[in-house]
Amino acid sequence: MDRTGRKSIAQRVIDRAKARGEPIDQDPDFVALLDEWINGDIDIKQMRAKYLDVLAHQKSERRGRWARRVGTGADAPDPAAEENDG
Repeated sequence: MDRTGRKSIAQRVIDRAKARGEPIDQDPDFVALLDEWINGDIDIKQMRAKYLDVLAHQKSERRGRWARRVGTGADAPDPAAEENDG
């Protein structure tokens, strides 16, 4: 498939996602991978695998931020150490 065909498919996918209320073209990581696919640098399987890695990394970062926010991360105070100080 040529670049024009891939670009057409990509636009249809973006339009469908927008119609569902899930605008995928707002994610710069997705757009970068989409551009690689449109240009023929990667195939769709590689794009999917790379994007799943991106999503896993984003999820991990969110968990880390949440853990720090609620005090359960690595930088949270050690309750056992606090008992020994008292």
